[in-house]
Order: sequence, then structure tokens, then C-alpha cells
Amino acid sequence: MDELEFRRRAIAHPMDQDPAFLDAAEASPANRKYLDEMKQLDRQLQRTLKVEVPAGLAERILLRQAVEADDEVVVPLPPPVARTGWRPLAIAASVAFLLGMSTRWISWPLEAPAEFSLAQVAMAHVYGEEPFIKGVDEKVSLQTINAKMEKYGATLMDMDGMKVTYVNHCAFYQGPALHMVIQGKMGPVTLFLVPKHVPLTLQPEFEDGRLKGEILPLKGANMVLIGDMQEPLAPVAKQLESHLHWSI
Repeated sequence: MDELEFRRRAIAHPMDQDPAFLDAAEASPANRKYLDEMKQLDRQLQRTLKVEVPAGLAERILLRQAVEADDEVVVPLPPPVARTGWRPLAIAASVAFLLGMSTRWISWPLEAPAEFSLAQVAMAHVYGEEPFIKGVDEKVSLQTINAKMEKYGATLMDMDGMKVTYVNHCAFYQGPALHMVIQGKMGPVTLFLVPKHVPLTLQPEFEDGRLKGEILPLKGANMVLIGDMQEPLAPVAKQLESHLHWSI
């Protein structure tokens, strides 16, 4: 191995254990010194990259960016109330949406409020993702649903009489949640399965004048259903609860 090739490999892979490379390193004091320098640099780079992510950074990003139709409107962060204030929290429901679609930074505090409700976050996701999944019909099968649900310890035994148009994971709050859209009588009904360890306050029912929702604490997760104000959510909740099997 000539010196040029040795130096190229030392820069790219200083920890290479290839015998030819190691022999070249021992061929001269200059090569040994050069390889030691490259190893030291590599260790410094590794230490630099191992920076811990500050706690709650993802949530602060979610709260700081929003998709705005009008660049002149600055939306204030509302207090966590039961019946109002959902639309100002209409944030994109994944980091990809936030990074790709938001149009400006909003002057929101870096420190999140002490407490959010599960209803608030769920409504924010519905409004935030509405432009991206409106009219979408992926003709979701039971197999696809269960492939997503298994992460949360749940299995849907059947989907008789149920039309599911969308299912996926979403970045919810301090972790993922299952996001599923079911065709209801009055329009789409959004379902979230949120792990119980997520630190959000619960309220059984909520609404904002356009949408309403219910939260059902189930064996392995909290189930959130959100639909039109005229949508009967109770039958949907009953059907899902009776057909879900939990492995946790």
C-alpha cells in the first residue's frame, strides 16, 4: 500500500483493522504518528456528536412551529381549557410536516406550560394534519391496521362495518401514538391510541363548536375519538372497544 492510499484510508477509517493497512501504519514512524493523530481526531469528533438532546426539545419544537395560512397572523398559545382554544394549537402532527410545511417561527415561549391535556394535543393534531389527509382513502386492511397496532400491544379482531381510510404512527407528545381515520356517518372520525405513560391530563368529553371528542381509558392505552359535532361517537367507541384485544 503506497503512502497516498494509506493516508486516504487513515482519514476515512482510522480504526480500520485491515492487515495491509496496519502493516502500512507500522512501516515508518511518520505513518504511525499520522494514524495516531487521525485516531485522536476521530475520538474528538465522536465526543462532539454525543451531545444529549435537552429534555422536552421535541415538544418545544412542536409548540414553536405551526402551519399558518396567513403570514401576518401571529397565533397566541391559549390556556388549557375544556371547550375553546383548539384552533390556535393546530400544529403539524409530525416533525416532517413542521420542517417542511411551516411558513414562519411564532414567538412562543421556549418553556412549555406546566400541563397540557390529552384533548388539547389530540385536537391540535386533527387540525394540523387535516390539510394533508383530507380526502385520502388508502383502503386500509385489517392486516395493515394490526401491523401498526402491535406496537401498542393491541390487536383489532375484525373491522366488520368499519371503513378505515388512513392509519399510521404520528409524533404525538413525548413519543408516538397510533393515528387512524374511520369513515363515520357525518364524516371522518379520528382515532388516537396514546400510551398511558404520556403525561397529559384526561377529560372524558370535549368540543370546540366544530369538532367534539371522547377519551376512553382502555387496558393498554387511552383511546381518543374526534369527529363532527353531529357524529355519534358512542357506537364507534363501543365497537372498537369490544373488538380490541390487548397483549399487555
